[in-house]
Amino acid sequence: MSWKNIKLIFIKELVGTIRDKRTIIAMIIIPLIFYPLLFTGIGYFSKVGSMKSEEANSKIMIYGAEFAPQLVKHLQDSEKIEILIMEEDFSNKLQNGDIQAVLAIPSDFKYKIEQEEPIKLILKYDTTEAKSRIAQKRVNQVIEEYKSEIILQRLSRLDLKEEFLTPLILQEENMATAEKITGSFLAVLLPYLIIILIFAGAMHTAVDITAGEKERGTIATLLVSQISRLEIVLGKCFAVMLISFTSMVLGLLGLTLAFLSGASIAGGIEGMNFGISINTIFLLFLVLFPLVGLASAVLVMVGIFARNIREASSYITPMYMLTVFLGVISISQGMELTGKMFLVPILNSSFVFKELLMGKIYWDHILTTFSANTVIAGFALLGATRLFSKEEVLFRS
Repeated sequence: MSWKNIKLIFIKELVGTIRDKRTIIAMIIIPLIFYPLLFTGIGYFSKVGSMKSEEANSKIMIYGAEFAPQLVKHLQDSEKIEILIMEEDFSNKLQNGDIQAVLAIPSDFKYKIEQEEPIKLILKYDTTEAKSRIAQKRVNQVIEEYKSEIILQRLSRLDLKEEFLTPLILQEENMATAEKITGSFLAVLLPYLIIILIFAGAMHTAVDITAGEKERGTIATLLVSQISRLEIVLGKCFAVMLISFTSMVLGLLGLTLAFLSGASIAGGIEGMNFGISINTIFLLFLVLFPLVGLASAVLVMVGIFARNIREASSYITPMYMLTVFLGVISISQGMELTGKMFLVPILNSSFVFKELLMGKIYWDHILTTFSANTVIAGFALLGATRLFSKEEVLFRS
């Protein structure tokens, strides 16, 4: 095996890929321009919509307002609440958005207040409407304030202080450091994004330099050269690995730019400190490289087996969906892997990424993941080489 030949194939495929405008769009324009614009735009319009909902008055219909004049006065005194006269078709008005909530007060309200009995108020609202949810919160706040006044009056009649109701005061202190808070936040989403970006970045290139060459008829030029089939496969695989890794890094950079912008969909999180130690970065890359190699080798093998680009895409689509599914499992709260489950490719990497970002270093998990992904990537390369050595696979129609 000659590394010089592998380098020649690597450079050939890399140059050919870079010349393709679709690669530039997928690797640079989408991650660095489209991602920030997308997430910033979603965040901006989400904030604008939320601000408009918060600024608008909440129209509340009250049924039985005459039974609780003091409570109604509290509601009327609230700046953002507008009281309307009760009508029979309030359900339609609530569904149509003409009003945001309906408060039903029982006829025995005054009697139960005097007898110090509990009173059941009914608040009807539409949880699917933002304005209705805001109205519900505003009414709840006013009712809580009114309830506090009633309690203070009752305590005063009994000659008791307000502290009588609070025998215990619990003071909570968060001992998590800013770095740990950051790691916890990143551990939820970053492993999933890394896996998706790796496969998304490798798919186009892997298919184009294998099934694409077969479809264009240019693969015969490589086969008549003095370069062995193993060297050709390794050169192609290394090119896919570099493209995939670069695409992932640029994708994460684009998402970082979107997150750091003030109007990002993620927004800012208090107490966060974006700083990852050198040791953590080293371990992340230690787990990352076999995963990139695994994804590239599998996709190259599929591309070699397929007759054309369309067939390769049909094979890769379910594989990509499986990757998404395994990535989703990694972001599930409370889900943990044990023992032999770290032999499962993709899933093992996502959970090790999660552990490392949380500041947890388990060498048995890291070594098992690294070994398993490296071995599976090796078998995929071996399979790709064997397929590449079969004329009936390369030239079938």
